[in-house]
Amino acid sequence: MNLLFVARTGVFEALTVGLSYLDKEEQLESSSVFGNMETEKKGKLIYLGKAQDGNEVYCIGNKYPDIVVRINEEIKSLIDNIASPLKVIPVSAPGTESIYTLSRLAMLPLVGNYFIRLAKSATLQHKAELISSGKNFQDGLTSKVAAKPLK
Repeated sequence: MNLLFVARTGVFEALTVGLSYLDKEEQLESSSVFGNMETEKKGKLIYLGKAQDGNEVYCIGNKYPDIVVRINEEIKSLIDNIASPLKVIPVSAPGTESIYTLSRLAMLPLVGNYFIRLAKSATLQHKAELISSGKNFQDGLTSKVAAKPLK
């Protein structure tokens, strides 16, 4: 299965959650994608790697992550035979709203670099919550459902 983490920013929030899903959160600050506004502007999928469970993991930024999820569900309902299904996971963590605003300001000429630093800093301040989200997704996709409660 392919997993796509979608947040309002692909190179900040979605990247952090995706890397934590891959157990590579320590690579965030050294990643060439982290805070790369040219990559964000392109609006293309960012390949993060293959998880231990065999899932290919991607991330992307979109102003309306929930719409991306709905579109994916509609497309899946139209296509019967999907060889490698795509699961779109919207990313949201409390207190990260400012990252989106800072990332938009980072696209301004002349002052953009200042706002990139602020957006990176804000992402790192919320790194624990974002990593926790990635780990929770990992647990949710790999856990088995029991017919009756486990003791």
